[in-house]
Amino acid sequence: MRKTGCLSALALALVLSGCSTAMPTSFSRTVETGWTSIEVRDGVDFDRAWETVFGLLARDFDIATAMKDVGYVQTGWLHTWSGVYQSDYKVRATVKFAADKKSLQVRSEAWLFDGETWITGTDSRLTSTLKTDLMGTVGRTTR
Repeated sequence: MRKTGCLSALALALVLSGCSTAMPTSFSRTVETGWTSIEVRDGVDFDRAWETVFGLLARDFDIATAMKDVGYVQTGWLHTWSGVYQSDYKVRATVKFAADKKSLQVRSEAWLFDGETWITGTDSRLTSTLKTDLMGTVGRTTR
């Protein structure tokens, strides 16, 4: 009975540890989240750029804050960026236009729960996806 109890406890521990979420490889621990700059393509006015940015973000996220007059939009936290729900990992995106509306800045934020506290960082996959999507729609191509 004692051996069976130990084996049952070991099996339960393995099953439970298999259910926990591993740290995504795209997560980078950092205190300061960096901004990525994108120049708005010639001929793209602010209204079109704003609608495009807003639409791209709203496609995958709920919008938490949107202030068109100052060119600022921030998403709510998303626990399913990896494609599956992760209670211990969440991301959000922020885009802000420069005062002259000729460029915008993008950043991703990610929080990872280590079992005791939330660790602040960024998600490189989210940053890359946002940059690619925005460069392909409103961004100036690099020369």
